[in-house]
Amino acid sequence: MTKKLVLLFSVVLFIGSLFFFAYPEKKEEQPAETLTAGALAGQVKEASRLYKRLAKTLEADQVKLCFEGEELACDREQMIFYLPVDMDLEEWEAGTFSNVDDGIEILPMKDYTLLDKQETVAQGLQIPFLAWNREGGTCRKVYVVFTGLPVVKMDTTADLDIDTVFAGAVSFYEACGQEDWVLTSVFEAHERGQTTRAYPKKGYRVNLVDVTSTGISRKNKQSVLGMRKSDSWIFYAIYSDGTKVRDKFNTELWAGIGAEDTPYDAYFGTKMKYVELVVNGEYRGLYGIFEPVDKTQLAITDEEYLYKRTYGRALSQELFDSAGLDDYLTVLGMEIKGKKGNGTSLDWKQLRQFIAITEEEDEKFAQDAQQLLDLDNVADIWIYLQFLYGEDNIYKNMFFAFKKDTDGYQGYKLYLVPWDTDLTWGNVYVDSKEELYVKWAPENADRYLEWPLLDRLIELDVGGIRERIKDRWTELRSGILSEESMNDIFIECTHQVQDSGAFTRDAARWPDSRHDADYDGMKQFMKERTEFLDKMIQQ
Repeated sequence: MTKKLVLLFSVVLFIGSLFFFAYPEKKEEQPAETLTAGALAGQVKEASRLYKRLAKTLEADQVKLCFEGEELACDREQMIFYLPVDMDLEEWEAGTFSNVDDGIEILPMKDYTLLDKQETVAQGLQIPFLAWNREGGTCRKVYVVFTGLPVVKMDTTADLDIDTVFAGAVSFYEACGQEDWVLTSVFEAHERGQTTRAYPKKGYRVNLVDVTSTGISRKNKQSVLGMRKSDSWIFYAIYSDGTKVRDKFNTELWAGIGAEDTPYDAYFGTKMKYVELVVNGEYRGLYGIFEPVDKTQLAITDEEYLYKRTYGRALSQELFDSAGLDDYLTVLGMEIKGKKGNGTSLDWKQLRQFIAITEEEDEKFAQDAQQLLDLDNVADIWIYLQFLYGEDNIYKNMFFAFKKDTDGYQGYKLYLVPWDTDLTWGNVYVDSKEELYVKWAPENADRYLEWPLLDRLIELDVGGIRERIKDRWTELRSGILSEESMNDIFIECTHQVQDSGAFTRDAARWPDSRHDADYDGMKQFMKERTEFLDKMIQQ
């Protein structure tokens, strides 16, 4: 309660008299207006003339660069402004650069329309612009980086090197050639993550809010960067993965394997978009924004239940019964979603019954497990985590969704939904902060990933799960898991990270994080893993 009051006070204090934000409906995308080569020659000539005769004394804080009337995110120390463009469009987007204060005028000092756009973006070239005050006769150089990724700008009174809970205003910038390319909201946020909290580059949960004229804070659900409407978003720092593509690649794979293949009108997974983050005038690097896996995402009703396995703890009836509601997270490593606080004992009934089933004798276990589990989901999740060698997702980083189903065990079906898959494709956990808790283990490419629950299902062939897995693997290998399909997804992921220029900027900003770009190692692991599973599943 105290944390909420602090956040509410911070929001009200930050925005002062600003109470409402307008959010126009998204329109159908129109082709971006573009510039012809040499279009800026006259402006560049004028900027050169002015720079020679004006005093170079214009204060940096007077320059707040805008594009098409939208104030851009800026690294104030270097005076670099970030403008997202469509890096797959060869032509430069048309638009006017200006300043928030009309007394300052902006002119390009280099005709960037003569440059190869895609090379300019990929290399992160800093294009000089002249900011000048006609009345004061002063000027200064500033720079624009054209990035191929969306940009997020946060402004807050907090110091993110100290404060773990904070509030302020946030803007999401998509490619500037789109209509309605900027979304702005008030937000509340806090640090998130387990081992990742030890990293200097932090992850956050960002909650969008409205604040009324009477100071009441309420949820502000918005569609961010083309993803579903939500008021809550996960900002993943991508610190320890040297390729910066594992989570994005795996998210795309699960989309084609099991996220949509359910009998419900819901998405049983998450989606992710890359962005570059600027906070309080400081460039913070490459991030991934995730849709939250929550009641809305999984269409969980008030009569259904969603649990998250956060820590690797043993699940047993004895531990369950000996722990109080407040201890379930530390004792069982489980938390409940969509309920007030830790919920009630009745809210945990479904998980308790699931644990009881896992401790039954084989015959009874096979009978009850077949009724409770959706075996199509079981086949999908087994294939997915075996393929990734996602050992970090066996005992944690998993959602348990109990959906109403009259044919299920006591009226419910259990679905497993994966989350946080950075320790995959040869990366495994190691208890060493110096190594960023990650070790490269290519020998796992031809090892079976043990998963006691699913191993038992397969051993007992519950509901014909062996044949179901075999058939599903064959189907997927001619679809999403074909070499051609996976290669296309992999190329697109690396394209977004590398050709946007973001990978290089992130490496410069966070030199102690991993940026090995070992895509060949990851692809070799994928190749060997595919061959291993092809043989094993056929047997």
